[in-house]
Amino acid sequence: MDIETVRRIALARHLNQLADSSLRSNNDLHLFAAANLLQDAAEAFLVAIADHVGAAIDQNTKFDKYFVLIDERIAPKELPFKSKLLRLNRIRVDSKHYGIQPSRDECDRLAVSLREFFEEVSLSVLGVVFSTVSAIDLLEDGDSKNALLEAKAALETGNRSVCSIACRKALYHEIEWRYDITKFKDGKPLGLLGGFSDSPYFARNAEYIQQNVHNPTDFIVLDHSKLDQDLLKDGVDPTAYWNLWRLTPEIYKTPDEHWVVKEDFDKLDAEFLADKIEYIFSTAVDVVLGLHTARKAVKSRGHGRYFLELRRADVPVFENADKTSKVVATSPPGLIRIDSDYRVLGLKSDAMYWHVSHIADGCHLWGYIHADDVKDG
Repeated sequence: MDIETVRRIALARHLNQLADSSLRSNNDLHLFAAANLLQDAAEAFLVAIADHVGAAIDQNTKFDKYFVLIDERIAPKELPFKSKLLRLNRIRVDSKHYGIQPSRDECDRLAVSLREFFEEVSLSVLGVVFSTVSAIDLLEDGDSKNALLEAKAALETGNRSVCSIACRKALYHEIEWRYDITKFKDGKPLGLLGGFSDSPYFARNAEYIQQNVHNPTDFIVLDHSKLDQDLLKDGVDPTAYWNLWRLTPEIYKTPDEHWVVKEDFDKLDAEFLADKIEYIFSTAVDVVLGLHTARKAVKSRGHGRYFLELRRADVPVFENADKTSKVVATSPPGLIRIDSDYRVLGLKSDAMYWHVSHIADGCHLWGYIHADDVKDG
C-alpha cells in the first residue's frame, strides 16, 4: 500500500468511530450525523480500494459505480455487502437532502455490516487488518515508532493489554520522559544542564520526592499547563493526549533502561479494552504523527557537529565565560573530545572561551571552557 491508501483507510476508520459515537447518543438528532458519517466512511474506504487496485474513478463517479469499477479490477473476486451499502447510501441521501430521520435499528444493523465490510475487504484485497492500518510508516524511525509497531503487532494478535502498554510507551518516548524527577531524589547539585526538567518546579527536590513518590511511576510529574501549551504549539489536540493518559496504564523507564508498568486493573480489564483499544491505538498514532510532523516543519539552518579537544582530563566547565565564575561540571577522565557550538571572548577579556553542549558518553556538560585547556585554543 502507498501512503495515500493508508491515509484514506485511517480516515475511514476515524469517520466510523465518529459514527459509532453518534449512535451511542440517546438524542435522535444524532442519527442524522451517524448515517452521514457511516456513508462518508464507506466512500473514503472505497476510494482507497479503487486507488489501490487501479480502478478508474473520478470526482463524478457515483457511489454505486465504485462497486462495478472495483469488481472489474479484482475479478473473479467481488466486493461483499453491496446491497447493504447501497441501502446506507439511500438513507444518507434521504436524511441529508430530504430531512428524513434514519431508523435507529437500521443504522445499528448497517454499522455492523459496514464494519464487517471493512474487515473482509481489508484482508482479501489489501492483505491487512483494518483496525491496525495506520500512518506508522510516516513516522520518524526511533523509539516511538518501534513502540507503535509493537502495539500494532499486539493488536493484530489480539493482545490488547500489550497494545495499550506499548501505546503508552510511545507517549513516554515523545513526551513524558521530560517530566521525570528521578535526578532530584538525592538533593545533590546537578549543574545547569543536569537539572533540566519540564516537571513543575515544586517537584524538583528531594523533600517532594520523599513525601509524594510512592512507586516508580510517581517519578513522572506532569506540568499540565505547559504540556497543553506545547501540544497546541505542535498542532496536537491536548484532549487526545489526556484521553490516552486516562485510558492507558502509567509507566516509567528506570535509569538502567527497565520499564515499570503500573498494572491498573481497570485499564487492563479485557472488557474495557475490547471497547477502547482501537481508539487507543489510532489516537496514539495520530498524536505521535502530529508531533513528528511539527518537528519536520521547523525550519533551521543546516549545520554540522563541532568538537574541541582537551589538553588534559578533569577540565573545569565554568558557568560563565570567566574562570572565576562557578564551576558547574568537570570533564570526566578519558573524555577528550567534546561537542562545542561556539567560542567567544571572556567577560574580563582575559582569553577566549569555548562553549560546550555535550550530552553523550554518560555525562552532561554545559558551560564554558578556558582556551588554555583546549588544544590549539
